[in-house]
Parts: sequence; C-alpha cells; structure tokens
Amino acid sequence: MRSKTFLAKDPFWTRRQFVQMGGLAVTAGVATSWPALSFASSLPSHPAGTYSNPVIAGDHPDAGAIRVGNDYYLVHTTDHFSPGLLIWHSRDLVHWKAAGAALDAYYGAVWAPFLCEYKGLFYIYYPCDGKIFVVQAPHPLGPWSKPVSLGIGGIDPTHGATPEGRRVLYLAGGGMAELSDDGLSVKAPPRKVLSAWTIPENWQVECECLEAPKLLFHSGYYHLTVAEGGTSGPPTSHMVLSARSRNIDGPWEWSPHNPIVHTGSSAETWWSQGHGRLVDDADGSWWMTYHSYRNGAQNLGRQVLLLPMEWTEDDWYKVRDDVSAGNPIPKAHLEPGPSADTAGAFSGTALDLQWQFWKGYDLNRVRLADGSLTLAAHGDSIQTTSPLTRAATHPSYTVEVDIEITPGCEAGLILFYDSTHLCGLRLTSDPNTRSPGKTFLVNGGRATLRIVKTDQVADFYYHLQDGPNAGKWTHIRDSLDVTTYQQNAIGGFLDLRPALYACGTGSATFRNWKYQPK
Repeated sequence: MRSKTFLAKDPFWTRRQFVQMGGLAVTAGVATSWPALSFASSLPSHPAGTYSNPVIAGDHPDAGAIRVGNDYYLVHTTDHFSPGLLIWHSRDLVHWKAAGAALDAYYGAVWAPFLCEYKGLFYIYYPCDGKIFVVQAPHPLGPWSKPVSLGIGGIDPTHGATPEGRRVLYLAGGGMAELSDDGLSVKAPPRKVLSAWTIPENWQVECECLEAPKLLFHSGYYHLTVAEGGTSGPPTSHMVLSARSRNIDGPWEWSPHNPIVHTGSSAETWWSQGHGRLVDDADGSWWMTYHSYRNGAQNLGRQVLLLPMEWTEDDWYKVRDDVSAGNPIPKAHLEPGPSADTAGAFSGTALDLQWQFWKGYDLNRVRLADGSLTLAAHGDSIQTTSPLTRAATHPSYTVEVDIEITPGCEAGLILFYDSTHLCGLRLTSDPNTRSPGKTFLVNGGRATLRIVKTDQVADFYYHLQDGPNAGKWTHIRDSLDVTTYQQNAIGGFLDLRPALYACGTGSATFRNWKYQPK
C-alpha cells in the first residue's frame, strides 16, 4: 500500500488520484519549421461573421486566456514536451499563433498553468511533477524568470487577489493557500474551502474530481469556475461549474445554471467538455475558453474551444442560449484569417515553437540550413531517444519527409504517443537492427518516408533514394488501427502526433517535410 504522503513523487500517481484525494494529501510530502500553420487555418469553413470550434486544433489542454488591452494571451498544458508553457497570441480570441514560451529548459511534466497579471507584472502558476511553481515577467511574451518553487504540492493552481492586496492560490480539490505579497511563496499550507457540487446520481462520469479552479471578480462577487466529472472517461464526464462568494475564501454558493458547459450525450461533436476560464472582449462581451475531445478523434487530444457567455440580471454567467459548440458561432470582431504560408518546411534559422522535444530540450542537437534540419542522434534506441514532435490538427492527414543518415545513426518518421506507445518507419543501415512493436524497418542510408492516417487507420510507405529500387514506392502491408493511442485506453493524457527522431551515433538530415490534411 502506497503512502499518500508521497504520491506526488510516485510514478504511478495520476491526476485522477490527486483530485479524488481532495487535492491536499500530497502537501505533507512537499515543503520552425513546419510551414507555420496558424492553427485557425486548420478550422472548417463557416459563414461570414462566425467562427467554428476548435479555435486551437490539436492537443492544447487546460488552456486559459487573458486580455491585455486589445490583445489576448493564452497558455496550456505542455506535459513532457519542450519548449514548455507555450504562449499564444490573438487579436480576436479565434485566430491564435504561438508567439513565445516561458520555459527554456525541460523540467518535467507541466500541467494546467494559470496566466495572470497583478500590479503590472505577469505570472504563470503551474504544477510540474506534482509541485507548484511560478514564473514572472514584465510582459506576457517575456522575458520570463526561472521557475520558483512555492514549496507545496498540488495541481491546477489559480491566482486571486482582493482589492486590499491579499493574494491567494486555489488548487484542485477545493484547497486554498495564502500567498506572500510578492506572490512567490505561500504563508501556510493549503486549507480546504470548497466542497464539490453534487453530480446527479444517474449521470455517467469518470469520477467526482473537483479540479480546474479559476477565479474572477465581477460586480462585487468572486466567481470560481471549476470542473468536475473527470477529464476523460465517458463522453459525458467532464463539465464546467460555477460558484460565487462575497469573500475570496468563501463560503461559496453554486450557480443555478450549473453545469455551465457539459456534453449531454455521445452523439455530440465534442466530448468531455471542461476546464473553462472566462475572459472579457474589448467590446464588453464575455467568452469562455475550455478544452474537449472530438468525437471519434480522441487521440488528437484535448482541443481548445470558445463559447460566448452572458451575465444574468442577478450576476450569474451562462452560455448564450442560441449557440452550440458544434455549430458556427457569431462573433462581432474577427480578424482576417491567416494566409497560406509558402515558406519551405525547414526555412529560417531556428525551429518554430510548435516543434517540441519529448523529455528533453537540447537545441545544440538542431541545425537548420538550406531548407533542411539536421538532428544529432540521442539515446541508443527509439525508446530512449528524445523525438522532435508536433501536434497533429486533423483526424486524417499525410506526413512525408526525406531522411539521410550518417553511419551509426537510426532515424525515422513515427506517430508518437509516448516512448512505449508509437508506430512508424525506421531508417537504418544496420542489417541486424530489430524492429520492436509496431515499427517497420527501412534498410538504407537515404529514403523518403510517408505515413497516411485516415481517421483511425495508419498506412506506411517508403521509397529508397539509392539502389535498384530508387524512387519506387513500397507500401507496408500492415495497416495499423491507432484508435487506442489515447487516454481512455493507455493513460497519460497525451495525443498521437507526428514525430522525427534520430538515435545511436552521428546525425540525420531531414528535408522536404510535408503535412497535408485530408
């Protein structure tokens, strides 16, 4: 039997276990080059003056936006991918572009951050491997400080402050800690100030799981937006709830409009809708960003959705009655959509931010030149390497790349969930290399590799660039069902994404990268 005191350090510790324990039990143990698709360019077509969800496609969970003048900034979970704490910028809450990153090194699994402004400084509070950290900057795009530990455990931290300058931090499980005046430490361990909303007995949920608190002050009330029901599980699990109080530490009154957002049945487009945060538009309107899985494409991860909100006469908020996340939604202010980017796949002198390493961040491995990417080998196998990944944004797509390896190097094009769960093509000149699991060997020094993902089935193709079969495409006869590369089947709260890797010794050069949605 594991001691709950040390669960934050336990490799088997999960988000669900934490929120089921009430969020306080761990405290005692803790004193560029894919053509720059703006993700809005991945959205379906819709009538003029409207937008369609998602507003950021692909796996960008636990996202929350703030407004700074006429600009919006958003952060989200980056887990074991680096650069961590990507910061997105928008002028209309619909069209977003990755514009910065708060973490320039790999520190561990980064979950559910909270970006906020207080007295002219910007803060991001976030959990990393179960402990709470904070970074600060004079501007949302930085420069950001090095992480500072708050000395407490937990997940889903949320900053709040009173007009008198009292600063607090809410956590999953209903806990609240008093912050120091500078917001960089806590005065005492968290205490429980909120109990869960009662989920109707006949609703299908994963767990009670009170989590994702978000504080907002409006018209004399502190409004606390939370999630319950479990982040994954059945389609109807996750939900957004609202409570309010005249005092920042309660007592809290639950909204009569709960749940604010909730998937009613498996027939809906968006499943497990939750983890919401309110933000006001410059025109005075209100919106909520939150995340959700797409029905039939859960291995794309949790995508960012946007819904219009309205305030009632008695100061509760709710979703506007005339809208649905699965239909086009009117919005008064919309910037022009992004134009197609015609730049080469690895043009420029630096990787763009949406290329992320898994469990590492060593830019010394990367060299961009003449439209190619050279990646130094890392690790002795496909399981121990740190692949370079990018979130997919469509259920069906084709990825293709030319690869050239030096002696001693193995490289490939894969669909990556984590180091244990992956599939794809491996280029090697070693005739004795074994092919573990769902990977296929291509023997040679130069080749073009292609993966075609059609809904939940992946097909694999290659052609060598040398020898008697040069230029002739070979189709691997083993098509793979990739449905199970998702949270409900194998855990991890991750997504299945295209990735490049190089292991062994030497290096691999990648050219002519293509990502083509269907």
